[in-house]
Amino acid sequence: MALEEAEKTSPKHQRGKEIRRKGYARYKFLKGFRTVMVGREVKYELERISVKLPVLYGIKGRVKTQVEERLLKEESKVFAAPMLVYSVLGGKLNAKLWMPQIEASGESKYIIVDGKYVKLKGGRGVLLSAIGVTEEGRRAVLDIILSVEEDAMGYWRLLVEVWKKSSFILIVADGIKALDKAISLAELHVARQGCLVHLKRRKTKEEREALNAIISSAENGELKSESCPTLLSYLKASKKLWKWLKSNNLIESFNSLLERRRFRLYHSPWRILQITRVIALYYNLLTCFIITVIILQYLLFFLF
Repeated sequence: MALEEAEKTSPKHQRGKEIRRKGYARYKFLKGFRTVMVGREVKYELERISVKLPVLYGIKGRVKTQVEERLLKEESKVFAAPMLVYSVLGGKLNAKLWMPQIEASGESKYIIVDGKYVKLKGGRGVLLSAIGVTEEGRRAVLDIILSVEEDAMGYWRLLVEVWKKSSFILIVADGIKALDKAISLAELHVARQGCLVHLKRRKTKEEREALNAIISSAENGELKSESCPTLLSYLKASKKLWKWLKSNNLIESFNSLLERRRFRLYHSPWRILQITRVIALYYNLLTCFIITVIILQYLLFFLF
């Protein structure tokens, strides 16, 4: 297949070709994993295949063939399969695996971001996470990064990575100023919703009652969200999503899953981020399963 593709894109006797063939090279791709018992210890070994592919070069450098891209995609799937098992269950592989990529279906118009500090060798770091909510009510973790501290550059990296996946219109978070600076640096024209739960904790009883009155009036249509965007931007979404967008409780619940993992000082930054991403993949699978069960319950209710 690779030779046929190379012949089509770069015929041997054609002059002035945009893509030129410069010999052949042998590449190794991951085929799978194999378990081996060494005494009482279970070890995992990598199985690879060797493939001879033509080397193609274009104006901007080396060009990958479709066969090579397909093999690389299959290789990533092989890596992802054991990642969904060993990290969450507490097992360990003696092979260094690639960083799993977080996948989420649907277009997330609203995101909720927050940071969680973890212990690192020689200090501490912060896991910056983003959960997306679609207009249909589907929620999933979109991305997680590990930063030295909860600063503007860390949030900027997170927002840029999330923007590549979904073009969101609203960001929900507590009153951290670094996030506002990151939004400005990324030049994102999005609305900013503060966490009402965190806001009420810092207020007196009279101030909380006044705040509840404002929110109640706005939800009844007596006030517009533009009058106080930091408090009422969640009203731009459909009513069924208000409970998730008026606070960052949704991502706090995800952080509680990370808290149960209890990262220790012997975890490297790479390992912490790896395990956290696997937990995020499980979270996405679980929320998708719950939504499916609810839909089936409604269907059964109306049918019977």
